Amino acid sequence: MHYSFSTRRNQGFSLVEIMVGVAIGLLGVLIIMQVSVVFEGQKRTTTTGADAQTNGVTALYTVERDVRRAGYGMSVPGALGCTVKRYYDSAPIGDLSLAPVVIANGAAGAPDSIRILSSSKAGWSLPSRITVEHPPQATNIFLNTTLGMEEGDLLVAYEPGKDCTLMQATGIPNGNVQVHHQNTSEWNPPGGSNIFPASGYGVGALVLNLGALIDRTYSLANGNLILADFSSATNTSTIRAIISDIVNMQAEYGFDTRAWPQNDPRVDTWSATMIDADASGTVNDAGDIARVIAVRMAVVARSPLMEKPNASGVCDITIDTAVAGRTVNKPTWAGGDIDVSKNPDGSANANWKCYRYKTFENIIPLRNLLWGQT
Repeated sequence: MHYSFSTRRNQGFSLVEIMVGVAIGLLGVLIIMQVSVVFEGQKRTTTTGADAQTNGVTALYTVERDVRRAGYGMSVPGALGCTVKRYYDSAPIGDLSLAPVVIANGAAGAPDSIRILSSSKAGWSLPSRITVEHPPQATNIFLNTTLGMEEGDLLVAYEPGKDCTLMQATGIPNGNVQVHHQNTSEWNPPGGSNIFPASGYGVGALVLNLGALIDRTYSLANGNLILADFSSATNTSTIRAIISDIVNMQAEYGFDTRAWPQNDPRVDTWSATMIDADASGTVNDAGDIARVIAVRMAVVARSPLMEKPNASGVCDITIDTAVAGRTVNKPTWAGGDIDVSKNPDGSANANWKCYRYKTFENIIPLRNLLWGQT
C-alpha cells in the first residue's frame, strides 16, 4: 500500500498578529468606555435638570395655591390685622394676627417663609352681625344669621377699637338665631372672661367663620420645602418636608399705596417687609394689610448632581462673575439676586458653583382682598 503525506505547513495567526489584534480591541474598548462616560454624564445632567425643573414648578404651585386663597372668610377691611385673643386647654395662648399673608424676611439673603391664613369653609364664609349685646361672661351669641356655621367651627368676634376673640361653636340650637360657645370645647374658657373685652361686644359687631382654620407656613430647611400645617383639633402643627432640592425662596408684598378707595386696585410698590402703605403713621395696621393685593415670589431648585470642576479644578457651572465668553448665570429674579452660596445651616458652601439652578417666579393676586375692596 502507498500512503501520501502533504508537506504544506499548517496555516494560522502569528504572535505579532494576535498582539496587534488585542491592541486594536483594547483601543476600541477604551474609546467605547470614554464615549459611555461622557454620554452617561450628559444623561445624568439632563435627567437631574429635569428633576430640578419638576421640583421647582411643584414647589411654586404648592405655595401659590394656598396664597391665592389667603384671606378667604376674613377679608373685612377693618378686621385685618386685628389681634385675636385665644384660649386653649384651660389657659390663654399666644395671640393671632388676622393677616392673610405674613412674609418673614430671611436675613442677608436667607430664604423667606410665608404664612397663610384663611377659612376652611367650602360653601359659605361671610360674616354675621351680632344682634344682642354679648357680655364677656355669656356662652351664647345672637346673630342675624347662622348660615354656613356648624358645630366645631372656629369663630372670631370683631368690633372696631377692640381686640378680636376666637371661640368655637359648640351648638347651633333651633329657635332664636344664636350660637353656643360653651366651655365643653377646649377653645372656650369658662365664662369667656379671660379673653373677651371687658365690655364684651355690642350690637352690630361682626363674627367671622373660619371653620377649621387653614393656617399653613412654608419655609426651607436642609434643602427641602417644609410645610407646617395647623390643626384646630389639637392646637398643634404637623411639620413635614414636601419637596426636595429647593435651596431658596424669596417673597415680597405688592402694595397699592394710592389714596383709597380705588375702583382698580393695582400694585405700585413691592417690599419684602410691611410698610406704611396707607400713610397713617403706623406700620402693619389694618389699612396697610388691606393694601397688600398681591405677592411676588420665587423659588430656586438645585440639580441633585454635583458637576465636575473644570480642567483647572475650579467649579464654574454657575458663576457670579463674568468671564471671557460667558455671562453671569447665578439665580436672579425680579426682586434682585438670589443667594445660593450657603449651606442649610447658613455656613458658606464652597462647592455651590458646581451645581445647576433653576428659578421659578410668579405674581400671585390676593383675590379675596381684591374682591373685598371693589
